[in-house]
Amino acid sequence: MTADADRLTIWAESLIAINHLNILVQREIATGHLDRASKLSERARKRAWVMLNEMFALGAAKLDGYCEPEPEPSISN
Repeated sequence: MTADADRLTIWAESLIAINHLNILVQREIATGHLDRASKLSERARKRAWVMLNEMFALGAAKLDGYCEPEPEPSISN
């Protein structure tokens, strides 16, 4: 797998953001704000999936037992 310095910097920024979101999630749980914690957790999850998919696109091997997530259902009005 080869990634240029710009891509590595983007991934590093994402990891810092995911870590920060985790800290915020823990604080929100501690203060009883579970809805806010859930929203922050979802932001971290989405950011991690973007990184993972970029790594797969560059040739990272999928771990044994890895399976693609089910698509999120679309909501129509």
